[in-house]
Amino acid sequence: MPKLLSIATVLLATAALTASPALADPEPAPAPAKATADFREAVFTPVDGVIDFEETAEGIKVAGTFQKGFASELPSDYQLVVLDGAEVVLDLSKDFQKVAEIEAPQVAEFTFVAKTKQKIADIRNEDVVVRQLVNVAAGIKVQAEIGRAKIEKP
Repeated sequence: MPKLLSIATVLLATAALTASPALADPEPAPAPAKATADFREAVFTPVDGVIDFEETAEGIKVAGTFQKGFASELPSDYQLVVLDGAEVVLDLSKDFQKVAEIEAPQVAEFTFVAKTKQKIADIRNEDVVVRQLVNVAAGIKVQAEIGRAKIEKP
């Protein structure tokens, strides 16, 4: 009888281990959240290009290119921000300025990861805005909006 009890115990333990959800195949990770801002379809904007956003563990990966609309070849003359109305919810300017290769009027393909806790899912009806610092008088620069596009999620 003890041998029969040992066999039954082993069978029950084996069944419990193989049925354990912890040992089951893990579910695939969800696809990263993505969004796009397409300036090509924007009305009244000199900027023509596309920016893609993808959530990563480090923040938001930003990749894009512009075919026209950039008059200055100095990246420091430009700001790239995400606005909710008039409020800046995500400032991408410094990262954009570091990687932008501008050969007026174009910006070559660029990619960077914005270190932020902001999630793409939290971005609802925001715009991506490109601003240029423009000289209006000797040593005086003002911001001029040269591009605006809605963030679209697939």
